[in-house]
Amino acid sequence: MKTGQTLRTFSAKDGRRVVLRTPKFEDLDDCLEVINSLVDEGADIGREVKASRDEEADWLAKKLAEVEQEKTIFIVAEVDGRFAGSSEVSWKTGCDESCGRGWDRALGSSAGCGGRHRTDEDGD
Repeated sequence: MKTGQTLRTFSAKDGRRVVLRTPKFEDLDDCLEVINSLVDEGADIGREVKASRDEEADWLAKKLAEVEQEKTIFIVAEVDGRFAGSSEVSWKTGCDESCGRGWDRALGSSAGCGGRHRTDEDGD
């Protein structure tokens, strides 16, 4: 997938325009604001110290490369043209685990890493 690619556009029940898209580097400041606000709230995100702009830039650059290589699914939601949240799912090569990270600016909620997924090797 290309970065910044629009995946779906629709109207919310309240009439606001919602765009689901892949991330782009211009999301850096919004991502930094969200992650640091979650640290301030003490959210269970696996991070206790605020990220610097350089740290977040490195993280976002890595994620953008993973999106382009189709190693990660990373979706950004915009509401009325403003970054509202994001979510990602990554697959780890050679194992049956995935990890999701998501946040919703409007709701102030976050989701942490997912666990092990059952496979046929588990007896299914």
